[in-house]
Amino acid sequence: MTLSDLYPMIDELTTDELDALRDYVEQEHERRRLSVYTPQERIRRIQEAFSALREGLTPEQLASITQAMNEESIEPFDESEWRD
Repeated sequence: MTLSDLYPMIDELTTDELDALRDYVEQEHERRRLSVYTPQERIRRIQEAFSALREGLTPEQLASITQAMNEESIEPFDESEWRD
């Protein structure tokens, strides 16, 4: 089976099935992107990103941000609430 064999099958999918396929492809893409890094490398990259975010902030500002993140709870977006 080739990619071009899949196109007619994709054309037959419902909107919900197409959404599920898109989600699957995005997750698979992310999994493959991350698989090139060891867990230690991923941790190092995350630490570097957070270090850049913290740069220039005072300890009080960091404490305030941390407190706000620990207090506020945000529910995940659920498309099924507004879609047919």
